[in-house]
Amino acid sequence: MARIYPLFSSSKGNSSFIGSRKGGILIDAGVSCKRLCEALRLNEIEPEAIHGIFVTHTHSDHIAGLKVFTKKYNIPVYAQRTNLDILCSGDKVSSTCKTEEVDGKEIYAGNFSVKAFETFHDTPASCGYRVVAPDGKVVCVCTDLGVVTDKVADNLSGADLVLLESNYDEAMLKNGSYPVDLKKRIASDHGHLSNSDCGEQLKKLMRSGTCKFVLGHLSQENNTVYQAESSAVSALSEYRRNSDYILHIARPEGSGMAVAF
Repeated sequence: MARIYPLFSSSKGNSSFIGSRKGGILIDAGVSCKRLCEALRLNEIEPEAIHGIFVTHTHSDHIAGLKVFTKKYNIPVYAQRTNLDILCSGDKVSSTCKTEEVDGKEIYAGNFSVKAFETFHDTPASCGYRVVAPDGKVVCVCTDLGVVTDKVADNLSGADLVLLESNYDEAMLKNGSYPVDLKKRIASDHGHLSNSDCGEQLKKLMRSGTCKFVLGHLSQENNTVYQAESSAVSALSEYRRNSDYILHIARPEGSGMAVAF
């Protein structure tokens, strides 16, 4: 049975492992190689079990450990063509590892099938990933997006589990200490997903058959676990938690958590 391990999930670093001790894939490598290896081994997963690293975009909290990690373990890196160009030209990935673009095609890494779907974010290119495990179960990872487009919704629909961004509480962002321009960027269609927008999408996902959720990429300045969790539970108030649906919250360093799907 495959699981998703949200190893790190915050504006300070992001990385999720999907698979089992026998093998799997990594979505992003946004912390140091040392911390990433420690988190993997805490879950009894060796770095050598990773068949590929799939990059969502090139902000530092998603690629900070990529170069050292790929240099040490020579793991293939997959990303959109635009992001591969940025990674390679900016010396953000080992020159010895294989790289392959994900645009418009299905990638096979080990026994996992992976498809990228485009997201809106304040970066030259960004995407989420829809992953099919060896047993046919589907998990989606989708963070760092300002709006759920029809394309995003279509790719999330019908998944067995979705890790979805619930970045900020609207009142906390509005009344917080961030500069006005930064607040506008976060709340824009190319920024991040609010708790309320996340909740609306959770309702749609329930109706399409998804019943396992992980809330990710919570802002440590403009959100709390309580706010994100309460918002999601309220949005799903017509359903019973732990009966109709399962809801988990990815902590900034939730390296001990694993969710089966």
